[in-house]
Amino acid sequence: MKNYKLYCLFVFIFLCAQAKAQYLSDYSGRPYFLPTHDDVQGNPLLTDTWFKGTVEFVNGKTAAAVLDYNAYGDELLFKNPKDSSVQAFVDPVKGFTLKDAAIENSDATDFSFSSGFPPVDDQTTKTFYMVVGEGKVKLLKYYKKRVVESQDFTSMIKTKSFLLANAYYLFNNNQMTKIKPTQKNILDALSDKADKMQQYVKTNKVDFKSDVALAKLFSYYNSL
Repeated sequence: MKNYKLYCLFVFIFLCAQAKAQYLSDYSGRPYFLPTHDDVQGNPLLTDTWFKGTVEFVNGKTAAAVLDYNAYGDELLFKNPKDSSVQAFVDPVKGFTLKDAAIENSDATDFSFSSGFPPVDDQTTKTFYMVVGEGKVKLLKYYKKRVVESQDFTSMIKTKSFLLANAYYLFNNNQMTKIKPTQKNILDALSDKADKMQQYVKTNKVDFKSDVALAKLFSYYNSL
C-alpha cells in the first residue's frame, strides 16, 4: 500500500510538471517594459486588472494566459506564469478572449477581441476590436487610450492623463462603417429585416447602451 501511494504521488507530480511544461510551451514571449509617462496620470492599459483569457494565434494555435491590452500602444500583453513579468507575444495574435472581466463603458463580463478587419480611420488589419455582435453582420467596438490635456483654471496648471475612448463599427459585406448604436441607427443598418427587428426591439425593450443587449439583438438578426 505504501509503495502504491508513492507511485500515485509520483504520477501526480509528473502529470503536473508535464501540464506546466505544456502551458509554457504553448507560446513564447519577449520582455516588455511599459513605457513610463511621468507627466501623464493613469496608465496605458485597457484595464487596471489582469484577467485570465485565451489567445488565438494566426497559425491556428490557442493558449491560456493572464492578459491585459496596451490600449495606447495597441499590443496584447501577458504575465509570464513563472515570474509574473510582463511580456509581449512573439507569434502574431489573431484574437483573444477575457473571461469574468470588467472593461470601462461595457456591461459585458466575457469579451472576445478579434483582428483582420478592413482598415478604417486610423486602424489597420492588425487592430483588435471587441466583437459585440457576432455573426455574418458584426457589431464591433474599438477601444483606444489617448493622452488628453486639461487645465485647472484656479491654478492655471495643465495636467495630462490617459483617457479611454471607444467607437462602434458595423462590419458587413467586408466593409467597415462607423456607427453610433442608437435605436434609429441600428434599425436603419438592419433594415432588410425591419419588421422582425422592430418587433424584437419592442418586445425585449432593448437598451441600446448595453453591449449585452446589443449582442443578443445581433444574434437574433443573424439567426433570421
